Amino acid sequence: MPGVQAKPVSRLSVRTGYLPLKSRGWVRLRSADPRDPPRIFLNMFAEPGDMEGMIQSIRLTRNIYEQAPLARLIARENLPGSQRQTRAELEEFVRATATHRAHPACSCRMGTDDGAVADAALRVRGVDALRIADASVMPALPRGNPNLACMMIGEKAVDLILGREPPAPIPLP
Repeated sequence: MPGVQAKPVSRLSVRTGYLPLKSRGWVRLRSADPRDPPRIFLNMFAEPGDMEGMIQSIRLTRNIYEQAPLARLIARENLPGSQRQTRAELEEFVRATATHRAHPACSCRMGTDDGAVADAALRVRGVDALRIADASVMPALPRGNPNLACMMIGEKAVDLILGREPPAPIPLP
């Protein structure tokens, strides 16, 4: 607002996460109408190890905050809040507040087994002239933001569609 000056406030925010997740959800067609959005079930924390990983990530974040010189900059913990200490309290917080970060993937994974939707050339098995070039073909989530992996899948798809030969492998030392 003109004439109103907000008092500057310093803040520090950390969003914890756990990778690699083991829980698997599903994506299904809602109907034969392609305009209908799919049914998506994330199935978060179905695997107990995923919850344990999230709780450990909160505890690790707290441990980092307690170290000098960072500790002197932290006035308080807002969420989950320093009053939540037990495993049960942290699990309750995680279940109430966890989000998926908009990176669902692996729903049409590539592979050679009967459960694989796509082959190594990104072709949908049993369907002519259809390839998948997004995070859904990843057999497993990467241990970080999948953006780079998605770009590489797209680059690979371009090469496959244009019939380009893959580059020669780079020898490692």
